[in-house]
Amino acid sequence: MRVTGYKSIASCEVVFTPLLILLGPNGAGKSNLLDALRFVKDALNRTPADALAARGGLDEVLRQAPGASDEFAILLEFGAELAGEPASVEYGFRVGRDLTGQRALVVREEHCVIRRGESGSGEPRFEVQAGAVTGGGDIEPDRLYLPLAATRWDFSDVYYDLRDMLFHHLDVDQMRRLQSSQRTGRIGYSGKHIGPVLGELAFRYPVFKARVDDYLGAMVPEALGVDERLVDKYSAVELRTRDAERPFGPEAISVGTLHAAGVLTALFQPAVLDGQAKLVAIEEPETALHPAAAGALFDALTEASELVQVVITTQSAELLDRDDVDPASVRIVAMENGVTVVGEIDGVSRTLLEEGHATLGELLRDGQLRPEAGA
Repeated sequence: MRVTGYKSIASCEVVFTPLLILLGPNGAGKSNLLDALRFVKDALNRTPADALAARGGLDEVLRQAPGASDEFAILLEFGAELAGEPASVEYGFRVGRDLTGQRALVVREEHCVIRRGESGSGEPRFEVQAGAVTGGGDIEPDRLYLPLAATRWDFSDVYYDLRDMLFHHLDVDQMRRLQSSQRTGRIGYSGKHIGPVLGELAFRYPVFKARVDDYLGAMVPEALGVDERLVDKYSAVELRTRDAERPFGPEAISVGTLHAAGVLTALFQPAVLDGQAKLVAIEEPETALHPAAAGALFDALTEASELVQVVITTQSAELLDRDDVDPASVRIVAMENGVTVVGEIDGVSRTLLEEGHATLGELLRDGQLRPEAGA
């Protein structure tokens, strides 16, 4: 992913791994980087104007330092299976102010290229400049063309792969509320629908439901599992424990336990197991979790990354206090002179890790982790 001019990000390039860890302190810009990726999903699901409105408008998204920008750009390159064949896809767009003042924004440029084989010649592609489609046709200058191109089979899978990325910043208060009992395979951004998702998981994928329970028990020793609780026409979540005769309802479950249950449900939700979602991103999965449980959480993240690409943001030394964390899966996010810098672990720290002199957690506690120079 390449991002320019988005919030605190002047320019950065991130190469993803099956489990990508965005590591840095509060305020460094980890969430901004993740939000740039989420913006693609939101803009395709609705419109760029709607996605910007949800973020407070264009002025809240455009980079302000060093020097104000009048546009931002996001470019994604990813592998996909299109019509049963492997392919590489490049998709991106630039969004900026409408200098005529007629619209809130203009999609100044958008393009998509699908390459099959080594040469990539003759492959499906489109390019749009301010609403004018190369080769003929036009769209409203403040709209994206990919949703229209998706009516052709060439671009349909690209559209759905990007639209179906899953993002989660869990809110325990949201997870405690009663929800509709209608079954669903996707947990919401804040944890909404955790009850119906657990019910669907138990019904369709009991083996993975058991994995959720096993991991929760490893994180919270007294826990036996977490389930859907049906209340009339509504659904909630309940916790089974070793000592209590009856399960605990949502209001009685501790913050750390409920947050951990939400993370595990997000990692193994049916949309992942169905193959619909190709990426799951979770902000601060270790929130309110006892440090001793961090090892089980990391194991769950690793197992899930064999099923779907997993991205997390974290500042937890405990989560990374182990010898088997691959430094290549970590990107250091730092704030330098008011600008977010993202890069691989600097060479000195990488050498310490590779030679076994320290863990990532230890380097993080000592304040020694920096992005590679030139990032």
